[in-house]
Amino acid sequence: MKKITSQIKFIGGALSLVIIAIVASVIYINQKSKYDSIVINIAGKQRMLTQKISKEIFRLKTAREINLNELNEAEKLFDTNLKDLLEGNIERGIYAPPTQEIMEQLTRVKKLWEPFKKKVDRFKKLITKIEVEKNFVIENNEYLLEISDKVVKKMVDANIDATYIDKAGRQRMLSQRMMYFLLLYLNEGEPKYYRVFYETLHLYDSTLKQFYSDKRVMEKEKLNQILENNYIFWKEYIAHAKELIELQGKLNDIVDYVNQFNNVLLNGMDQAVSMYTIYSEKQRTLLEDIENILAMIALVIMFYSFFLIRNIQKHFEEFLEKSKSFVSFDFDKEEPKICENVDELTIASKRLENFIQRVDKMIIDAQDAIKASEHLTKELSDVSEILEKNAKVIDKSKRIELEKYLDTSEDIAIQSLEDLERSAKLLQKLHENLSNILKKTKR
Repeated sequence: MKKITSQIKFIGGALSLVIIAIVASVIYINQKSKYDSIVINIAGKQRMLTQKISKEIFRLKTAREINLNELNEAEKLFDTNLKDLLEGNIERGIYAPPTQEIMEQLTRVKKLWEPFKKKVDRFKKLITKIEVEKNFVIENNEYLLEISDKVVKKMVDANIDATYIDKAGRQRMLSQRMMYFLLLYLNEGEPKYYRVFYETLHLYDSTLKQFYSDKRVMEKEKLNQILENNYIFWKEYIAHAKELIELQGKLNDIVDYVNQFNNVLLNGMDQAVSMYTIYSEKQRTLLEDIENILAMIALVIMFYSFFLIRNIQKHFEEFLEKSKSFVSFDFDKEEPKICENVDELTIASKRLENFIQRVDKMIIDAQDAIKASEHLTKELSDVSEILEKNAKVIDKSKRIELEKYLDTSEDIAIQSLEDLERSAKLLQKLHENLSNILKKTKR
């Protein structure tokens, strides 16, 4: 049996460690939940950003005014968040991927994002160029109509054949029809609008070239000048219109790519968010299980401490009963005979003197017992030291059993010494009180 003090120290230490572990686990769970919330929020925000980028691309495709701020911010934020999720960012409270599965999924998202980002960057360059070309074509369409109308008027003034005037008048309509179907194609991207636009453009171009190469028309000085201006401006105008159409075609391809690919990127990011959520729930469940186990251990230690206290109390009561037997006497057998003629006060005094003498003897015996107990305790201590020094020679199982007996003996010896000292003090007080009573009776 181990020493009582050793058991108490063990219980106190174990209970303290368990309480510290429970408090630490609670703090860790709270911190873990905080960081998990931050990471899941950032990962979830990535899903929104994929849709915001796609929305901005579709909006800018038909917007009257091009403002790339929202698209730039969304693209930059997605790129930054993805990098932090992959590598971790202590300042933002983002930890690196906790599992290989999450790392692989984020790596797949990065591989999906890189070509998508290139398309977005290409879109921004194209939309800026298209804006420039579109502004030129739209703003100069009125001038094209105006110069086409001047050609008609000059033909009328020059009394040119009605067939030429009819074709020149048609040029005014073609300039507007061409612009109309160009805008439809830019806004809706339908191939049929593209086809009509090019048909109109070629008709205008072929008619103007016909005028420009006809000597009967070009020999008219005033008409020649206006047709020369019309032809020069048309070449510049048609170059911008063709460039606009070509750029718009490339832009439409990017928009189609975004339309098809944005769901792939969204699903990839959504899977990563699900993995983070599952990991967080598993970790929280594990920590809660550990907390429950620690709580059960604490309860076991508490019940064991109650049992130990009851056991100590029981052994103490048993020891007190045994210690009383060491100082008990049969006063009736040793009581001296007293003459019947002696008065009662004298008899009481004689009995009191006899009792005081026995108390004196008990005090002497108690002092002897204290000395013997002290000697025994010292010898036990010496024996324990000798055994500890030679413990390696003794078999392990026998050594453990021997140590238990020695610990028990030390506890009993120490406790008996303390009880004997208390008993000796009480006997001394009893002796003093009885002596005072005897003095009073003799008076």
